[in-house]
Amino acid sequence: MSVRFSKILRKWFLSIDRILLVSIFALISLGAWISVALTPSVAIKLGFAPFHFAKLHLLIIPVAILIMLVTSALQARYIGKLAVVGYFICLALVICTLFLGAEIKGARRWLSVFGFSLQPSEFLKPISAVVSAWLISEQYRDRHFPGILLSVAVISLIIPFLLFQPDVGMTVIIVGTLFAQFFISGLSISMIVAVMASLASAMFGLYLTLPHFADRIDKFFIKNEDTDVYQIQKSIDAFKHGGMFGKNSIGSGIRAIVPDSHSDFVFSIIGEEYGFVMCLIIVVLFATFITRAMVKVIKSASIFTFTAVFGILFQIASQVVINICTTLNLIPTKGMTLPFISYGGSSMLSSAVSVGIILALTKKTNLQQDSL
Repeated sequence: MSVRFSKILRKWFLSIDRILLVSIFALISLGAWISVALTPSVAIKLGFAPFHFAKLHLLIIPVAILIMLVTSALQARYIGKLAVVGYFICLALVICTLFLGAEIKGARRWLSVFGFSLQPSEFLKPISAVVSAWLISEQYRDRHFPGILLSVAVISLIIPFLLFQPDVGMTVIIVGTLFAQFFISGLSISMIVAVMASLASAMFGLYLTLPHFADRIDKFFIKNEDTDVYQIQKSIDAFKHGGMFGKNSIGSGIRAIVPDSHSDFVFSIIGEEYGFVMCLIIVVLFATFITRAMVKVIKSASIFTFTAVFGILFQIASQVVINICTTLNLIPTKGMTLPFISYGGSSMLSSAVSVGIILALTKKTNLQQDSL
């Protein structure tokens, strides 16, 4: 048995892309270090024990790594089938949040599972990208199969429940992923224009119907003495204070003031404590992973593999860009974690699923497949 397992492990290691693996483990390690070093003052401010957030972060890392490695060992045909099953399970859980979820800051996005706070929509994000990729690839294989229309239906079914939570950011990323997959799979220009027009109309509709969404947009574009920009201003001050190599604030910086500095504004803490250099290292690690994965998947003979990996990479890149740009006041504020770096169990686990799928689909064995 041990000999067989060793052979399987060796086969996996030889087929996996080591650059992708190393860059992700580097990000996970940095996230663990940052959590231990920088979250104690946040925990104390919120009334917890000093290492409350650090312990939870460290406890979830082995689970995330296990999920990532197990997922990376799957074959492409199993990923597509499991994604369909996962889609319906996650959608059901998202619906449950509307009735059973805990309300936090005016939103119902979390379910309590064995004392652990779970955000089902985080898992629906990569899974929906895989399901859409499968449907699109099926239309390429059989022109009579309505894959494009079904992929639109799959995403359209998700949107109302996300908006009821409400979670506009997640909605935009999921819809944007489908648009990106359409674009990369060769959808006609007329269809792309129609989709863009629909997205613009939908965003305007959200602005008119969701007060909290409109409020964030207004605060970003309309600055006056009544505008509450305290959190953003402190974030900008943190980057200025950190400079090139960072300055130890000894608990007096943004992490001791801003409530979300361990999650949504973690990049600001890094900028203040470790400076521009550390921020650049994190950006380079994300860029390395995304670029390497794109280079690998371009060689794929499978429409499914190419579309699925591109969709998930689009999600990761969007999340990184939104998080960083929010802390720099380049876009309206949006509560979104930085993958593997921010505190957040659901974010960590869903990121592990996303990366696991990418590692699996970019293995040498899967890249050589031409279908599911």
